[in-house]
Amino acid sequence: MLLCLIDAHHSWLLAVAVISVYQFALSVLRLNEYILDVDAERVSLLDANREGICSCCGYLALYFAGVQLGRVLLRPR
Repeated sequence: MLLCLIDAHHSWLLAVAVISVYQFALSVLRLNEYILDVDAERVSLLDANREGICSCCGYLALYFAGVQLGRVLLRPR
C-alpha cells in the first residue's frame, strides 16, 4: 500500500498539508457548493457519490494526524 511508504516522522506535515488544500478547495474553489448542491442531477459516478468522495480528504488528514499521535504516545521507552 502506498501509505506504508510515507515516513511516520513527517505525518503531521502531511495532515496539515492535506487539510489546508482541502479547506482551500472548499472555500476558494467553491467545492462546498458542488458538494452541497441538492438540486443537481446525479448522472455520473462522481456526482452520485460526491459527498463521500470529497470527505476522503478529511479522513486522510485524520489518518495522518492519528499516525503522528500514535507515534508520540506509543514511543518506545
